[in-house]
Amino acid sequence: MMDKDFRIAELSSQTDALDAIHKLEEKLSKQYGSDVVLIAYSAEQEEDDS
Repeated sequence: MMDKDFRIAELSSQTDALDAIHKLEEKLSKQYGSDVVLIAYSAEQEEDDS
């Protein structure tokens, strides 16, 4: 059976993605009235050992 695992997405070289995330964090923080931090995960699939 194939299960998805998730790991923190490596976005350090993806400046457009980081900018978009920061802008959304700012927007949500203003709407919510408190700091909001978004965390990006990347899906991985495990290999079936059977």
